[in-house]
Amino acid sequence: MASSTAFLSSPVAAPKSARSSPSLSTPFASPFPRSLRIQPRASPLNLRPLTVAASVQVGQQEAAKPISSSPPPSLPFRVGHGFDLHRLEPNLPLIIGGIDIPHDRGCEAHSDGDVLLHCVTDAILGALGLPDIGQIFPDSDPKWKGAASWVFVKESVKLMHEAGYELGNLDATLILQRPKLSPHKEAIRENLCNLLGAHPSVVNLKAKTHEKVDSLGENRSIAAHTVVLLIRK
Repeated sequence: MASSTAFLSSPVAAPKSARSSPSLSTPFASPFPRSLRIQPRASPLNLRPLTVAASVQVGQQEAAKPISSSPPPSLPFRVGHGFDLHRLEPNLPLIIGGIDIPHDRGCEAHSDGDVLLHCVTDAILGALGLPDIGQIFPDSDPKWKGAASWVFVKESVKLMHEAGYELGNLDATLILQRPKLSPHKEAIRENLCNLLGAHPSVVNLKAKTHEKVDSLGENRSIAAHTVVLLIRK
């Protein structure tokens, strides 16, 4: 009985949920020095969410600010990429790089449809940050109907020189299933060098088939990619 009485008279620990929590006002001693502690940032008293009307007004004010008319930076070099694709149709001449290629189909286009020269022109214009060939020589203008594409290349080269650049190097890839371009590659490259006024060592030309996939592989179209590097004179 004595042991039971002692047990009953001993204090009973309160459950954890009933234990008192430390006061939130009790200061906490940080183990970090004051210089490393994150200090709360005071918010401006006048900072309020913008209403829709205020947001529109701010946007209108930003749009009304004049665009800087400062001259563009003088870059030591510029890179441009060009792409072109034309549908092949029977009984039309196939002209690539200014060279007439024997084939039973040719490019359907407003001009002579020279996919390589169009692509080269676009790459140079792109490097200069100018509009593409379709904007400068629109197919809606009858003046360019059946025009030789070397005219476009010559104009892009003129713009390149006027901007103070010269050709660093050019790499072009032709994509077509037929005909094989191996017998004509050197003639195409030589003519391209003449149009660009460039040494053959900086003009590269490759030709690929499309493994009989889609219109390119089925001899229904021809495409070209060109990358150019322009260097400031």
